[in-house]
Amino acid sequence: MANHEKEISVSERQIYILSLLSQNPIGYTADEIVEKLKKWDVVLTKRTINRDIDELSMSYAIEEEERNGKTYFLARKFSMENVDLTIQDLMAISFMQQLVQQYEHTIMGKAAEEMLQKIASNTGNLNRKHLEELSKTIRFIDRNEWKNQDVKPEIEQMITAAIEKQNKIEIQYHSWNSDETTKRVIHPYSMTFIDQYLCVEGYCELRKELRTFRLSRIQNVTVLKEQFQIPETYHKKEEDKFIYLGGKDKEQLIIQFDVETGRYIREYEAHRADRLTENEEGVLFEKRTAITTEVIRWILRFGAGAKVVQPENLKEQIKIEIEKMKKLYQ
Repeated sequence: MANHEKEISVSERQIYILSLLSQNPIGYTADEIVEKLKKWDVVLTKRTINRDIDELSMSYAIEEEERNGKTYFLARKFSMENVDLTIQDLMAISFMQQLVQQYEHTIMGKAAEEMLQKIASNTGNLNRKHLEELSKTIRFIDRNEWKNQDVKPEIEQMITAAIEKQNKIEIQYHSWNSDETTKRVIHPYSMTFIDQYLCVEGYCELRKELRTFRLSRIQNVTVLKEQFQIPETYHKKEEDKFIYLGGKDKEQLIIQFDVETGRYIREYEAHRADRLTENEEGVLFEKRTAITTEVIRWILRFGAGAKVVQPENLKEQIKIEIEKMKKLYQ
């Protein structure tokens, strides 16, 4: 493999290393930085990395920690100054500030907000005044800031670090389905937002399958020494879930919506279907999915505007729910 040390400048390389060391609370060894850069076909020697860290430590607070016979490097955040912004930049910042406010109770949400504030505070006074005016012209309706208030920052931070370094984690998790707390070892692949709830998605060794875990339901987390590899077949595809819940046993779900309800389905719920077909009765909704309690609740939302065509067992479950509802109102 060719040596690419000369293909990137020293300053570019050192800024990247400084950024890397400042963003992960676990820190990095020189060997890990070498391997991380190698993923992007940037081949550097451990000696070069150590030299860069020595030079950076003369201007920035870089700390060293000895753990398990290895030297880990960590750095404090570095600042930026004199940022020149266009009107389009200011509009984008104002939009992003409104967007990230609903995630202000998560570490990444706070970090995003602080980054935007940092950019805004390092531009000219007129730009800052313009930004204040723009913030009044953009509104998000029905924000759900409360959804992540119960996420523990230390848990989010540890999981994010484990994802970055591909370490397995052991969690104590309170399941919504079983209403029980279990201890699980998972391979965290990515942070995922599901309806604005912050979750971690990865392989669960207990269930032997890909699962999504809401961070607010994780009571404790331990980063393990064992590492994992993300399989090439891993894809973050929301079609594996109907809305929030998923399952192994998938069936062909077909629902006939009447004309009026069909208009709503086309406008607001079309993304949930594998296929939508208009017919004389309205809209035929088709999707291959696990039939969960969530699917039943979703169908019942539409009352007489929705009729299950298949599967047959789901028809029976809907009939049972309707009979229970009738008894409530007798």
